[in-house]
Amino acid sequence: MSALTRLITTAADARPDGVALDNRDSTSWTWGRLDAETRGFAAALLDAGFAEGPLLLAVAPGTDWVTALLGAWRAGAVAVPFDAGHPPVRLARLAAGCRARAAITSDGTAPRWAPTLPAVAAGARSSGDLPRVPGEAAACLFHTSGSTGTPKPVVLSHRALAERAREMPTAASLTPADRIAQLTSPAFDAVLWEVLCALATGATLVTVPAAARTPGPALVRFLAEQRITALTCTPSQLAATPAPASGLPDLRLVVLGGETLHPGPLATWFAPGRRIANAYGPTEAGIEAFLAPDIDPHAAPVPIGRPLPGVVPIILDPKGQPVPDGETGELHLSGTGLADGYLHRPEESAAAFLIVTDPSTGQAVRAYRTGDRVRRLPDGQYTFIGRTDHQLNLHGVRLEPGEIEARAQDHPEVQAACAVLDPDRQQIALHAETTTGLAPAALRRHLAEHLPSAAVPARITCRPQLPRTASGKLDRHALANEPPGSDTPPGTAGTTLPEPLATWWHDATGTPAPDNGDFYAVGGDSLGALALLARLNEHYDTDLTVAEFTADPTAAHLLRTIERRSR
Repeated sequence: MSALTRLITTAADARPDGVALDNRDSTSWTWGRLDAETRGFAAALLDAGFAEGPLLLAVAPGTDWVTALLGAWRAGAVAVPFDAGHPPVRLARLAAGCRARAAITSDGTAPRWAPTLPAVAAGARSSGDLPRVPGEAAACLFHTSGSTGTPKPVVLSHRALAERAREMPTAASLTPADRIAQLTSPAFDAVLWEVLCALATGATLVTVPAAARTPGPALVRFLAEQRITALTCTPSQLAATPAPASGLPDLRLVVLGGETLHPGPLATWFAPGRRIANAYGPTEAGIEAFLAPDIDPHAAPVPIGRPLPGVVPIILDPKGQPVPDGETGELHLSGTGLADGYLHRPEESAAAFLIVTDPSTGQAVRAYRTGDRVRRLPDGQYTFIGRTDHQLNLHGVRLEPGEIEARAQDHPEVQAACAVLDPDRQQIALHAETTTGLAPAALRRHLAEHLPSAAVPARITCRPQLPRTASGKLDRHALANEPPGSDTPPGTAGTTLPEPLATWWHDATGTPAPDNGDFYAVGGDSLGALALLARLNEHYDTDLTVAEFTADPTAAHLLRTIERRSR
C-alpha cells in the first residue's frame, strides 16, 4: 500500500474504537469500521473493473463521500471530487475532459448529466486482496478554472498527499482529541485538509449537514452542538457568519485560506484560547504550502506565514533571476507535495511547471510557477502582494477570465467579452460586445447554465463596441476602470418583499429594499446569495438553488418561489 493509504490502517491500528466519522444522520463510525468499510468498497471497485482511471465522486458530502474517496485510493483509482451543484453542462464537460471511467453514486445509477457513464453504488462492498499502490500513482484530480476556457484537472499523487498529511496536522497542532468539521465544498482541495488531518492524527471528522454548510446561524448552531474544535474556510465565509455571544468555547482553531485575509471583519471571532491561522497554497502545490499559525488581529497586511517543511519557495524576477530578501518577485514552489501537472494538458503543464535554479543550493529543480507576487519579510514570513496576470479571486474561488469570456462567447450573439474584477464591490463585471441588442439578463441566464454560480458575473454590460488598444486587442485596463452597467433597465419597478425576507435581503445586500429588483445590482454577492437562500429554504420549506437564483437574481423570483410552495 502507498504511504497515503497506510494512514487509514495506521489510524485503525492505533485507535480502533476511536470515532473516525461523526454523522448526525447516521451512526458514528470508528476507525476500525472505517478501515473495514473502505477496504470493502475498494474490493467492490476492483470487482467492477474500476480500479484504474478517474472515478467521479458523485455523492453528497458525508459518510458515503469519505468512503468513496478512501476506497478509490485503496483500489488504486483516481478520485475526482466536484461540486454537484454546478451546472450539468459544466459537469458533463468536466467528466469528458478527464476521461472519467465511471461515477460513484448513492444508488449506482449514472448521474443525469452523464447518463452513459458506468456507475457503482457507494454502498457496494466485496472482499479480496487490494493492490499495492505505488507512491507515484495519481490519487486525486481537482479542477481549477482554465485560462483557455476549459477547467484544468490538477493531478495530485499519493506521494504528494502523504507528504502534506505528515506536515499539516503538526503545523496546525492537531491531536486525536480534535473534532474537525468537514465543511469545505468537494470542488476545492481544502476538503483534503480536513480528511488528511483527521487521518494523520486519528481525530474525528464531523460531517456537516446541507442546511448548515452555508454562512449563517445554522452553521454556528452546528459548530456549537457538535463541539467542533477545528475548521477551515475562506475569510469571506467566516466574515459572513456572525460569531455567537457564547463564544463557541470548544472551537480552538480556524484555518483561513483561499483569498487575501483582512482581520477587521473577523474581529468577533478572535477569542482567548482560539487561534486564527492564515494558510496559503495553490492546488498545484499540494493544498497547503505556507501557514501563519496565529495571526495578529491588527496586522496589515497579514502574512501568509512560513513554508511547511519540505516546501522550497523561490522568488524570481521577470527575467527568471532570484530577488533579494525584502524585494517583490513571482513565487515559484518546489520541494514536496507538487502536483504532477494537468491531466491531458502537456502544453499547459509545461508552462506552469518549470525547471528553475534553487538559489540556496544552485541545483536545478522542478517548480510550480504560481503567478503570485510575494515578498519575504525580515522575520522569515512571506506576504502576498498581488498577481502577475489577470486571474481573479472571488471569496476564495480562483477564476480565470478566459473561462468566463469563453462561455460568454459561446452565446451566438456575443462577438467579444471581457471579465474584470470590481475591487470596490468584490464582484465580477462582464463587458460583452453584441450588435443585436442582447439583454444582460439573457446573457446571465446563458452563463448560469455553463458556469459555477461564483463565476457568473454580478454585473453585465452589453453594447455594440468594446474599447480596444492600438493593436486591436480588448482594452482590459480601460474596462476594469469603467463602471459596469446594470442588468435591470432604469425605471424598472421594484418588488416589495414580505418580512422576514426583506430583512434577509437587507442583511445580504446592505440595502433596505430591492430598488430595482436585482440582488447583485444593489450590492449582493455569491456569499450573500448563499446565506439568503439558506434562510429562505429553511423558513419557507423551499428548495431554490444558487444556480437557479443566479440565472434570475430578482426579488420577483424569490416571491414566485414562495408562492409555488404555498399552493
